[in-house]
Amino acid sequence: MAYATEQQLIDYLAPDPTPANAAKVLDRASDDIDGLLIGAVYGTDADGMPTDPKVQAALRKATLAQAEYLVETKDLTGAQRQWGALTVGEISYARGTSGQEPGRIAPAALQALRVSGALNRWVVTW
Repeated sequence: MAYATEQQLIDYLAPDPTPANAAKVLDRASDDIDGLLIGAVYGTDADGMPTDPKVQAALRKATLAQAEYLVETKDLTGAQRQWGALTVGEISYARGTSGQEPGRIAPAALQALRVSGALNRWVVTW
């Protein structure tokens, strides 16, 4: 279940074209965002979707940024994330990292979650 709709992705990517597999891209982007939110606490409905409008907006914004990133990198499966540098003949290509898995999460998605407070940097114990 995606945190954003295909129409929201169309609007977000405009004027660039929306990929034919937009639903799959949004599902994958939502899964990536879910991976970042392990341990996050927020109210959900019976389907597991957030009920707080602020949380909904933060997850939607992060998902759209991640979807755009997946479209731009053309790496929906994550197969290209397995290497950091490649040389073929005289051509070399190196991918930068930001302390995360190489190229796994869009910087804009991380920022959207951090600014909203959904992505905490501390541990809460009881």
